[in-house]
Amino acid sequence: MFKALFASTASLALIFSASAAIAAPRAFTINDDKNRDLASFDSDAPLELIHGRTPKITGSISIDDSLDLTKPLAANFDVDLASIDTGIDLRNEHMRDNFLETAKYPKASFVLKKFLNPPKKLEAGKKITLKAQGDFSLHGKTVSKTIPVDLVYMTKCPSTESKRPGCDIIQIKAVFAVPFKDHNIKRPEAVFQKLADQVIVTVSATAYNQVGDAASKDKTSKAPAGKTK
Repeated sequence: MFKALFASTASLALIFSASAAIAAPRAFTINDDKNRDLASFDSDAPLELIHGRTPKITGSISIDDSLDLTKPLAANFDVDLASIDTGIDLRNEHMRDNFLETAKYPKASFVLKKFLNPPKKLEAGKKITLKAQGDFSLHGKTVSKTIPVDLVYMTKCPSTESKRPGCDIIQIKAVFAVPFKDHNIKRPEAVFQKLADQVIVTVSATAYNQVGDAASKDKTSKAPAGKTK
């Protein structure tokens, strides 16, 4: 009887451990040390068109291992505002110090709450357009925002190796408006005709998840001495 009970308990443990392994989320990271990601803005005012940009985007995406977008997931994105370049040093200084006040508010961020119209799952090589609802924070004020997002998932293959060796990737693109009044940002009188009352923001980034042989090698290289398999 005890043997049968032990066998049943062991079987259940195996089933639960296998289920936990299957249910483990897949983690994607946004942090390109080659500066290929890009966050930019365009301000189209009566007297001047201003374009600013920065490659400094970081973030993460945690998604069900089956890539099912209807299941719980999490995502967050940060943009380093102090690194924005408009092409003119003096204008950069005014933008950072007097307008965005990056010493007090160094980042813009978006934290995903949910997708409003998700398909069942991400399919390799297929672009999907979603509406991402979440909290957008800028200049010390957070607002609820719905942003259209294009996603393309690509599995590890020759075409992804130049982007991220040994990784599955998700290409992300979003374009959305940011009205300054939503974040208590005031336009100085001196630039009132040179800066629009909102900017159009474009974010293009690649999220990566290390898979296959590269992941195994990475784990091996980090294993304690004497425990390497």
